[in-house]
Amino acid sequence: MRVRLSPDHRRYLAEHLSVLFLVAALSVLLSISGALSFVDRYIYDNLLHTLPDEPASDLVIVGIDEYSLREVGRWPWDRKVHADIINRLTEMGARAVLMDLILSEPDRNNPQSDLALVQAMAANGHVYLPVHVEQLRAGGQLIEVLPYSPFARAAAGLGHVDLELDADGVARSVFMRSGIGQAWWPHITQTLLVQEGMLSEQLFPADKGEEFSGLANVRRYHRLIPFVNGPNSYPQVSAVELLENLIPEQLIRDKIVLIGATAAGLGDMLPTPMGNSGELMAGVEINANLLDALREDRLIRDLGKPSALVLGALLALLAPLLLPFVLPRWSIPLVAGIMGACLLVSMVLLITLRLWFPPAPAMVAALMAYPLWTWRRLEYSLSYMRNALERLSGYSDLNQRLTRASSLQQMANMLDTVMPVKAWRLQGGDAPLRGGDRLPASGWKGALARQYRFRHEGKRYELDVVWKQALDADTYDYWVRAMLVRVRSHQPLAGPRYEVLENHIERLQREEERQEALTRFFQVTLAQIREGVVIADACGVIVYANPQAALLLGIDMGTLDSGQSLVTDLGRELELRERSWDVLLRQTLAEGRSQLECRNRQGADLYLDMLLVHAGDNPGRMMILSFKDISEVKQALRARSEMLDFLSHDLRSPMVSVLALTEKMREDSNPDLPAFLDNVQHYAQRNLSIAEQFLQLARVEAVETVELNEQDMLDVVESAIDLVQIQAHQRGIALRFDYDPEQDVWVLGNNELLERLVVNLLTNAIKYSHEGSSVDVRLFADGNEVCCEVRDRGVGIPEEFQSQLFQRFSRASTSGGARTRGAGMGLRFVKVVTERHGGDIQVQSQVNQGSRFLLRLPRVEL
Repeated sequence: MRVRLSPDHRRYLAEHLSVLFLVAALSVLLSISGALSFVDRYIYDNLLHTLPDEPASDLVIVGIDEYSLREVGRWPWDRKVHADIINRLTEMGARAVLMDLILSEPDRNNPQSDLALVQAMAANGHVYLPVHVEQLRAGGQLIEVLPYSPFARAAAGLGHVDLELDADGVARSVFMRSGIGQAWWPHITQTLLVQEGMLSEQLFPADKGEEFSGLANVRRYHRLIPFVNGPNSYPQVSAVELLENLIPEQLIRDKIVLIGATAAGLGDMLPTPMGNSGELMAGVEINANLLDALREDRLIRDLGKPSALVLGALLALLAPLLLPFVLPRWSIPLVAGIMGACLLVSMVLLITLRLWFPPAPAMVAALMAYPLWTWRRLEYSLSYMRNALERLSGYSDLNQRLTRASSLQQMANMLDTVMPVKAWRLQGGDAPLRGGDRLPASGWKGALARQYRFRHEGKRYELDVVWKQALDADTYDYWVRAMLVRVRSHQPLAGPRYEVLENHIERLQREEERQEALTRFFQVTLAQIREGVVIADACGVIVYANPQAALLLGIDMGTLDSGQSLVTDLGRELELRERSWDVLLRQTLAEGRSQLECRNRQGADLYLDMLLVHAGDNPGRMMILSFKDISEVKQALRARSEMLDFLSHDLRSPMVSVLALTEKMREDSNPDLPAFLDNVQHYAQRNLSIAEQFLQLARVEAVETVELNEQDMLDVVESAIDLVQIQAHQRGIALRFDYDPEQDVWVLGNNELLERLVVNLLTNAIKYSHEGSSVDVRLFADGNEVCCEVRDRGVGIPEEFQSQLFQRFSRASTSGGARTRGAGMGLRFVKVVTERHGGDIQVQSQVNQGSRFLLRLPRVEL
């Protein structure tokens, strides 16, 4: 699928690619130009110390030092002395001899000395002589200086000894083949190792068929010398000590001996990377380092130019490639880490593969990537900020109204019309404001006076308020302070202005404050409303839910508002009567709105309103679900229905019976007047009892609290028993009262209501007990509670009905007959009065075995 990029993203991508190209080009240019070669040399010299190389034990240097010059004589020496040195080395069993001495001319004064040297070299058979390239004069022709021909014929091999000096004059490298016109001559150390069978002659081969390059010095196979240490790293003996037989034989036997000048001013004394404080190393010792490294295959090769360019560019590109993924505070550590990685790569290649990769171009290019990238990122950020601020300004009307400071006149209007103030005045502006009564100067002081200081549009103000009552000052002080927060305006920042950055930052701060105010406004508003609100996106993900929704749905707030919950899962928490939750969601998507009544798992009745809205491209279409608890409304409707049933049946039934008796009395020729009057009295008393119970229940339910006084429950219970004695006697039921006179059974209650409560319990017990049985009443103290127990031995209450026993108009089907059937309000009265007194009522009952009611009320200590 093709992805379309916005103009901002295309610009960002183009600038990023431009930075990548510039960094890569800079790395390549620095590598090719060698502008940072001095840095690379410094790095190489320091990394050279990390090589774990040790000097070979079979190399010995015979030095022509100051001591030898004093003992033997001034230089040049007679060739007979050189012959004696070689003969002595032959006698001591030296394996090979490398003479780092230029013997290009015959000794015309002492031809016998030349002959002696030729004989000594021939006798040894392993003597190697150098070839030297020199210039006849400044800017003149280069020539190869070969050993004198008899010496050359007697030598085991020839090789060049030219070293490569860098721009700083330090000897770090050598060309393994060199020559005038053609790179014919191998280095003398290579010649020695090849002739002695220690090195393959194919290692640095001469180019066959190479075109002749005139009189130019042609060189091949550039290699860096891995010096094992500074000067005097290999064993050295003085030439005169060797001539005087002062050197033990085991120091020379089977060793490769290098003969050369070590005296200052006599031969080549060159600086090396391992020299400290300007120490110089003799050419013969440099050749010893080269011979040792060549034999052990430790010479350092330059990484090929293409490879070095590619590797350097890749390392440098790490900076612009990774900078977009890190925070600005990590940019400098990242670039520093990449520069360290360049050093690390160079060191690893040097130690493991003996390859030299110059890291300076890559390091500098990576370093330059930081300002380049920062420049473009800052410009891109500022551009995006400008565009974003312009876009936000078109949608910030409500935000501005929420954060805009109110005027002083608006605050004054609030003080005059709403606040219960006696007088107020505002001082500090151009024209002082005041309101309320005119007060003398002393009236602005005292317990009812308050002073508030604030700033508005950069000016200081003081608001003096005199309240009408002290209670008003404590009650409304917080609102006055809230008004001052609204009129307080921010003072512009002082100091110089930098438009490019600070102006954008200030505008962004203002927009941030507005967005924060708007977000906080909606969050607080939605969190405080009584309805539950759930907002879901087009995919059904719940993006917002207020605490009331979590409470009504019975779901943990953290789970519901986690951003992972789905609106499709809410159906599990609801009981829908007509359709499933999925069908309801589908209907809402089709019609745009759905409304219905349902219930949650806690049994509460809810009114559910589901509405689709469109909020632009982002967040797009949303579904808003509102849940309203209508349990009280449904309860009122059920109570109304029950009331109508009650009025239509219980109150009408006795009146219908009276009318029927009257009609029968008229039709009967011999009426029984006493029986007729008894029946009329019975139905009238029943109707009066129902009406009285209804009124008592209505009164106690109408008030949230009742007047409570200290009451002795013993007096309350005894009074209630006295009131039902006649009723019990008529049915032959014995009332038995058990209590402990030593116990205090005082409660905090309403005497009239408590007495009526106990009477209702006793009346029910008598009404539903078998004739001739008994009702037991027990009053006792149980810890911090006073308990009153009423037990009968009547028809009992079915277990399935006991949970509804204390509801309005609830009546159980018992065997007491129609005459004992109640209106279902007595026990409801008991329940309500018990709750008003902070107590509890419990029931235990079995059919045909009787019931036990236990009243518990908080006990008070006198």
